Amino acid sequence: MTVALSHFFALPGREQRLIIEAALSLLAVRLALAVLSFPRALQLLRIVRDDPGRGRVAAAEACEIGRAVARAARYVPFRAVCLQQAFAALLILRRHGLAATVHLGLAREPGAKDLKAHAWSRCGAVPVTGVEAAQGFGEIAVFKA
Repeated sequence: MTVALSHFFALPGREQRLIIEAALSLLAVRLALAVLSFPRALQLLRIVRDDPGRGRVAAAEACEIGRAVARAARYVPFRAVCLQQAFAALLILRRHGLAATVHLGLAREPGAKDLKAHAWSRCGAVPVTGVEAAQGFGEIAVFKA
């Protein structure tokens, strides 16, 4: 048994279930974005822009979900980038009845021509995924669940 698996089985059952849910959500988002156009993928995942949003804010539960998504992203057999992690977190937050937003942003380093993109998620004002890396990114879109 690998070290990663032994660490996984040493976790409490709730954390194990969240990590499995996160891995499956990452896979669903990855597949949807890989085979469908972005608008169709969002439609399939029932994610809309300009939704008024709903759900409760629970900081501890949102942080648990963020940790589960980060752990799952390290071990899934594909590269789970910030966009996939943010939308996977949104799906999980929504399933747990929590408020969820995904923010998409762009940034340009001084003197550079190319734009950089980043996605992060929040539960109300509580950071869930990618928020620490969002410094310097101008928000261009918000999706809610």
